Amino acid sequence: MEYPLKDGKGTKGHSFKEFNLTNGTKIGVFQGNRGENPELDILIKYQEPGKRVRTPKHIHWVIDILIKKEHNKELTLEFLKFLREMWNRVEAFNNKSEQQKCKLKYVSHEKLNKFKELNNLGEYSLEFIVYLIELMIIMEKTGKSTAYVFKNMLDALLKNDEIFVIVSKATQNGKL
Repeated sequence: MEYPLKDGKGTKGHSFKEFNLTNGTKIGVFQGNRGENPELDILIKYQEPGKRVRTPKHIHWVIDILIKKEHNKELTLEFLKFLREMWNRVEAFNNKSEQQKCKLKYVSHEKLNKFKELNNLGEYSLEFIVYLIELMIIMEKTGKSTAYVFKNMLDALLKNDEIFVIVSKATQNGKL
């Protein structure tokens, strides 16, 4: 996968790892340059079939989860607990080799099968959400050892915080 870099020269960035989802969406992992370990930092981009390359934002998956939760609260809360446990277990990259291999441990159809009913709700598939979230957790934990954006958002969603609190956390406008 490639995407235009913001250098004004028409340069393209190329992914060092790609994940191809069952619906044809591609998620690309690119070299980043931020945080406490810039050499291990990653950028995440995705491209749905027939659409342009996009950068995922927290607010996108959060809104999708809120839609799912509105229609099937119990199952969505179980899925959120699964994501919260993922946050506890996912680790930062320790070296360049781990970064370049970028192996994901929580993406499996077997683990997601019990939540499959949620695929009929909202915009995103569970497969997409789990790939995206695991990558974003790795990115967050690799970039800053004290980063808790995901943890705070998942906790807010699990506690049934007001939508304003959740959106504030997802857009990183509130106290994190």
